[in-house]
Amino acid sequence: MAGEDGFPAEWYKQFKELIISQLRICFNHVLAGGKTPPSWKRAIISIIPKPGKDRTTCGSYRPISVLNIDYRLFASILARRLEQITPELIDTDQTGFIKNRQTYDNIRRALHVIDMMKSQKSVAISLDAEKAFDSVNWNYLYLVLSRFGFNNQIVNCLKSLYDSPSARIKINGDLSSILNLERGCRQGCPLNPTLFALFIEPLAQAIREQKDIRGITIGDSTYKVGLYADDILITLSNPNVSLPNLFTLLKKFGMFSGYKLNLQKTQSLSFNYNPQKEIQKMFTFNWGNNIIKYLGIYIPGDLKRLYEINYTRLTSEIKADIQRWSLLPMNLYNRIDMIKMNLLPRFLYLFQSLPVNIPPKQFNEWNRMISKFIWAKLKPRIKLQTLQIGKEYGGLQVPCLENYYKAAQLRWLIGWSDPSNETKWREIDQSFFNTPLQSLLGDYPLLKKHLSMQQLPTWISLPLETWFKILKDKNIEKGARILRWPVYDTEFIPANIDKGFKQWLHKGITGYWKISEKNILKSYKQLQETYGLGKQDFFRFLQLRDYFDKHIKPTNKKQEEIDLIKIFVDSSKGNTIKKQISRLYSSLQITRNLSTTCVKVRWEKEAEVVISDDDWLNICKNAMTTSCSSMWREFTWKNIIRFFITPNISSKHQNKPDEARCWRDCGNKRAGPFHVFWNCDKIRPYWSEVIRTINNITGLGLPNDFTVIYLGNLPQDVQHSKKYLCLILLAGARKAITRKWLSKDPPTSSDWMIIVKDIYLMERLTFTLRLKTNSFFTYWESWTDYISQNNI
Repeated sequence: MAGEDGFPAEWYKQFKELIISQLRICFNHVLAGGKTPPSWKRAIISIIPKPGKDRTTCGSYRPISVLNIDYRLFASILARRLEQITPELIDTDQTGFIKNRQTYDNIRRALHVIDMMKSQKSVAISLDAEKAFDSVNWNYLYLVLSRFGFNNQIVNCLKSLYDSPSARIKINGDLSSILNLERGCRQGCPLNPTLFALFIEPLAQAIREQKDIRGITIGDSTYKVGLYADDILITLSNPNVSLPNLFTLLKKFGMFSGYKLNLQKTQSLSFNYNPQKEIQKMFTFNWGNNIIKYLGIYIPGDLKRLYEINYTRLTSEIKADIQRWSLLPMNLYNRIDMIKMNLLPRFLYLFQSLPVNIPPKQFNEWNRMISKFIWAKLKPRIKLQTLQIGKEYGGLQVPCLENYYKAAQLRWLIGWSDPSNETKWREIDQSFFNTPLQSLLGDYPLLKKHLSMQQLPTWISLPLETWFKILKDKNIEKGARILRWPVYDTEFIPANIDKGFKQWLHKGITGYWKISEKNILKSYKQLQETYGLGKQDFFRFLQLRDYFDKHIKPTNKKQEEIDLIKIFVDSSKGNTIKKQISRLYSSLQITRNLSTTCVKVRWEKEAEVVISDDDWLNICKNAMTTSCSSMWREFTWKNIIRFFITPNISSKHQNKPDEARCWRDCGNKRAGPFHVFWNCDKIRPYWSEVIRTINNITGLGLPNDFTVIYLGNLPQDVQHSKKYLCLILLAGARKAITRKWLSKDPPTSSDWMIIVKDIYLMERLTFTLRLKTNSFFTYWESWTDYISQNNI
């Protein structure tokens, strides 16, 4: 969205070659202490209603500052530089908008702490601040930045950005008069999240350091505060002493910073504690809560109700949404996109935030809801499992919720294996075990040994149970042994007898993955040079090598190629695993062994052809690259997947064999997809004309072959621009057939050309909006030449 100057991001992209040098001069000028352009100080405030709030009151709207693009570019550059150092400045108690920290980290920690609070007199308080971002005192913020060690250049640069800013509010398309701003971090500015995190950190530090504010002790650590931007959760023991000291500190902090607490919206959750009347009068928030809402999650006093409260609510909301969406005119692709973009993120947030058990019947219910929505409450033509296959393999990539749930549970274990992970929840997890967390991931007997000694919380046991069940079900348990640590390996007897192996741990020898390469144990000389092993360790090396070759080394290629295990090995090595949920989900989907081979076999049987696996993958891939329109990609997919109900299929469903004949009166009494779309005597001349025309347009010389022309198995060495146009022309040819569905007359080349012209206009508009008209003319050049030469 463009700012006040009216120049959108697309303008900057289109003319980047001309303006980048000018922007660089401007940015460096401001960074060096020069004045900012006047346009940077002005903003248009768009107001967005907060969900579930009264829309007749001003406080129910969130102000978003729409700033000019050049300002946002400069602020983004500063924000990216700041994000590299903020993890070193800000404690792991705070996770909002800080690199490599997630919302789920604080929720997981909160579950641990609240579980511990049940056994003592304690209280959890979710603080609500009044307009937290809009109340930031700039002078206080500049002092904080200086105390954090930022030099004068960056502080002065930020001062210039916040020097006399102004804004106008946009309401119903009209702009208000100019308002001069005197405080606050502008929501909409790329710097806003980082600046607020730095602004609020001194409060967190003060709470941690204040001895009279007593937190919850787990192991050797005490946990008092968790922050995500302005969402703050305080967990206190000895409330009669801690509460007054906490709110005295909050009041003092507010005097300097502008931070102001909203007691009416502040929530509390008490355990074994009934506050005295003096406490209740002093702190007027609701003391009768048995549930608090934190970061979008409802947390009850009884954590066993987490599933019931959160998932029941989500299911009800989704049912209502699906009921409302069902009234909208959407095609198959639109409905699937709605599931991916709206429903899946809501499911994923709970899956990742709450490691709680979900019964299979719940997934079945969700699948039924999704299937009914996809097929508009009609009988499904394609199984949901087939739709869940990746697009490149002939499916439509409909989310498999159960595998996303499993991936979300395994994500916690990636946090275990990552040596750089310093989150508080991992610290608490480690307190339950006397061996490193990483050593448990490939050693189920070692885990059972711990389980026999204590009862683990659900948020620890569930991810582990999910992991080991997947290994067992997919028969990849041996492949996961590479994650074991020799010194803790329950089946490596020498390490249990010889204490000399303990010294290897201190020298840096941890998992088998660390001392092996391509599933082969490194030589003794390599280990000597890397870890400083002595001569007395040679026999131990021989024992380890013998054990590794017999019990750890994969015995077949499949185990070596398991991506699921590779993810954990890479994480253990300290490699950053990007898009963790996506990678885990993809790995789990592969192990399901789903495919559309059955569709390929039906085509082979009906058309009496042989389609290789590579050719079928090429067909599926081409279907997903037909045109830039999802409508035409969907139509092409329907053709190859045998979506359409032909007379032969209809007669079987209705148990009426006599109605299987072709409606074109060609004499065929069993008209299936191959006949209706390709082999009917009345449609063969149409295809001959289509092939002749396409060859004249593209010069490709395509054969009159069913797999090439109808299924779209074009040669892979065809020039991209010609292939793109050819796939569109073939899609239009198929569409001409469906437009004459149940008609005795076959389509004509004129019918086909009318459809292609419609596609041409749609494509031209799309490429123009994407600022890619040159690409459009490259793709369509041969077609436009053909129709102009033939006066079509």
